[in-house]
Amino acid sequence: MSPQGGGGLRVMGPALQGGTIRVEVGSNVDSVEISAGSSAETIRHEVAPGKVNELPVPPVPGGTILWISIGKGLNRKVVLVEVLAP
Repeated sequence: MSPQGGGGLRVMGPALQGGTIRVEVGSNVDSVEISAGSSAETIRHEVAPGKVNELPVPPVPGGTILWISIGKGLNRKVVLVEVLAP
């Protein structure tokens, strides 16, 4: 699977239920937010800047779209990823 995103945020590989998501961030990024779209809950993860980070997939059903984002306002970058059932 090819990486999705760019400009400081790339998601590599699938998001499997109960697994992890490989997220690569730019050198100025210190946190990534993951939201399950329809849910009001957003989980913030501290990450290593300029590195590939393994983040846990939230406990959501297969088919849920995750919003993985960095930044605020007009500088916000978002990648949408579907959670796959194993």
